[in-house]
Amino acid sequence: MLAMNMAGKDETMSIELITWEPKHVWHLADDTNPKTLLDTMSKHARRGRTLTITDSHGDTRILNPARLQAWTIEVNRE
Repeated sequence: MLAMNMAGKDETMSIELITWEPKHVWHLADDTNPKTLLDTMSKHARRGRTLTITDSHGDTRILNPARLQAWTIEVNRE
């Protein structure tokens, strides 16, 4: 699970991918910028390009945003 400290608050961030298969939720690496990720996924979806993301365990996933039905990026503040 990702834990970030911004402005004195702990935050947990994850990406939820809605695919033709059951939902997948990955907790993102702590250096992930959610706005940049959203912009990049949108751009790659339009161009049919893949995107590599790194989760909180250091594992990488190759995504093809054009083949996803939808995605959400959630930030939970604690």
